[in-house]
Amino acid sequence: MPVHKDVERADAALARRPISECPFELTAAERKLLKDPGWIDEEEADLILAMREEREHSLRGENIRDFARRHGRNLKG
Repeated sequence: MPVHKDVERADAALARRPISECPFELTAAERKLLKDPGWIDEEEADLILAMREEREHSLRGENIRDFARRHGRNLKG
């Protein structure tokens, strides 16, 4: 019996969505981090939430911006 992969579902999870559908409000500085200021995808949302967590709890260790750069994301600011 063939195995079916739900490719549409995987793509939908990473699909870009309008900012109006974002479950949390973005600051002006956070909007500058987006590839397109009117749209957000799951990777960008995860990065913004991680940055908020870092600021809120003053996490020690590697700076999230350095981590992002190491993994191919160049963050402005």
